[in-house]
Amino acid sequence: MNCKGKPELRERLAAEYALGTLRGRARARLKRWMRDDAELAREVAKWEARLAPLAQAVAPVAPPARVWNALQNRLEVNPKGARRMSFSVWKALGLMASGAATALLAIAILLPSLRDTSPAAYVAVLSDAKTNRAVLVATAGQADKVLRVNTLDPSIQVSGRSLELWALPRDGKPKSLGVIGAQRAVLRLDATADKSLGNVPALAISLEPQGGSPTGQPTGPVLYSGPCVKYW
Repeated sequence: MNCKGKPELRERLAAEYALGTLRGRARARLKRWMRDDAELAREVAKWEARLAPLAQAVAPVAPPARVWNALQNRLEVNPKGARRMSFSVWKALGLMASGAATALLAIAILLPSLRDTSPAAYVAVLSDAKTNRAVLVATAGQADKVLRVNTLDPSIQVSGRSLELWALPRDGKPKSLGVIGAQRAVLRLDATADKSLGNVPALAISLEPQGGSPTGQPTGPVLYSGPCVKYW
């Protein structure tokens, strides 16, 4: 297998490598290819730069004391006296990081739609602050006048209430982007995404009366939020 002459495959592999979802022999193989393919190496570097703001925007979560106690108890000693961690410990650490990874993986899932809209786009991943679980992804091409919303977890819907999506500008009040009423939705923007989202570092979802906030501002609790970053 070789990815030369296959631009879509090269981009997908580069994205998965940057995300960390390309593992084992596939990852090692791509690493070898990069040594002899400068263009492929640049593609990977480009994806790493694109995804870095999302990773930096994920708030660190301090693990509870019981996690560290469990790690201490599971440390093993090999015949030479060196301490090493068992596979189950590494698996537990991977699960602890899964909230941030899910947010980044959501970007990889939506790569086809991002390519279809525009090479430059705005991307927002909203998550539950308590569990760090990604629940919604919103994307818009730089010149688009609509925001495409993909709900990753349909169970966030609340019977008899509405989930309203808000833009949180650097200055000024929250601005409603619309009510999220389906697994996939298209919300109309007042202007192009560059004008509507260019000064918006984050989006949030509040729980509102059915049909949306009656005041034009959030009236219920904020359930989910996340960074809105430029994807270019």
